[in-house]
Amino acid sequence: MAKILTFPDVEKEEEFLIEEDDKGFITILNEHPEVKTLFNRRDLYPDILEINGLNPVFHVMIEGIVENQIHKDQGVREIYEKLIKEEGLTPHASRACIARVFVLHFFAFLKEQQSFEHENYARRLSLIGADVLNLGRNYSCPCGSGAKFKRCCAPFAEAFVVSPLAGRMDLGYGSYVLDVPQDIKDPLDPIFQLEARCHVSEYMEAHTDLEGALEVLKENITQAKDYEDGKFLENAWQEYKFFCKNHMQFAQEAVKASEQLLQFAENDVDKGTLLCEKADLLAKMGNMEASEAEYIKLFNALPEFHYGRFRYVLMLSEHQRENDAKKSLTDLLSDHNIDKETHEAAISLLKDFGEDTTEFEELR
Repeated sequence: MAKILTFPDVEKEEEFLIEEDDKGFITILNEHPEVKTLFNRRDLYPDILEINGLNPVFHVMIEGIVENQIHKDQGVREIYEKLIKEEGLTPHASRACIARVFVLHFFAFLKEQQSFEHENYARRLSLIGADVLNLGRNYSCPCGSGAKFKRCCAPFAEAFVVSPLAGRMDLGYGSYVLDVPQDIKDPLDPIFQLEARCHVSEYMEAHTDLEGALEVLKENITQAKDYEDGKFLENAWQEYKFFCKNHMQFAQEAVKASEQLLQFAENDVDKGTLLCEKADLLAKMGNMEASEAEYIKLFNALPEFHYGRFRYVLMLSEHQRENDAKKSLTDLLSDHNIDKETHEAAISLLKDFGEDTTEFEELR
């Protein structure tokens, strides 16, 4: 038997009980694959999930109820179809615009512990898309209730505004989306799903569900491969590598990510930095032989990348091989072609080792 998903204090209204195999709920969850893994692992989290002020499961459940209404209630279906035809909304955005009105009724129902006001709900749905924001508060309400606007639909005025991005899983910004893109009109555009997964992963990580967080970032890599010719694939691998580097049980995955990122390296510095990261990870995993082999390959492939040799010194020092580190450092400083930045960093480190640097400073 499917598990029943409930809202607080909703047991008295069977129409708001949703099971995991509920058709409306499944439809919305399939449209929001970015939260599927979180939903499937929800037993690992607090009863009320919240990511940057939004409960993703609640979002899906509310839209799932409206999806069921569209199929069962002719009046709701007519509003839904009207929004698609006359406002040019996607089906998801049309459904979400209805949900914005429904959820306000639903909250009032929860708060007042009264029956859901179906007639008022139906009248208010007819105002979706109507310009009521500037309507005088003492005017008769345009929903036809006979009451003044201020006592009827005024609290819902902003919910009547049509938005082409209604229903977007807005969990935050910063990884793929810096602001709401003006040229995107689909709330299910993959860019929003890629962004949402980053915040889902952070939430999972904060609740020590590292396996779940890793799985979500893997999903982003898969989706990024097929989105706009892989435009965001590098970003997805970077997010994956960063997470794995912070949790050494996934160090091998971080090595894999560094290897994948090589395909995006635009110059020798980028390539060399990635190879250094790979070698350092191997050392942290206890495989010094493999790490040194990677550094040797790097020196042969990019002989002018002096900073790579400095990174090698740092790796040796970090793993208690100070004598080898000093030897490699003095060899590096003896190279007359060393760049200024690396030279300065090497001099500083040699001083930290307690060595006299006069000879090498004069060489410069």
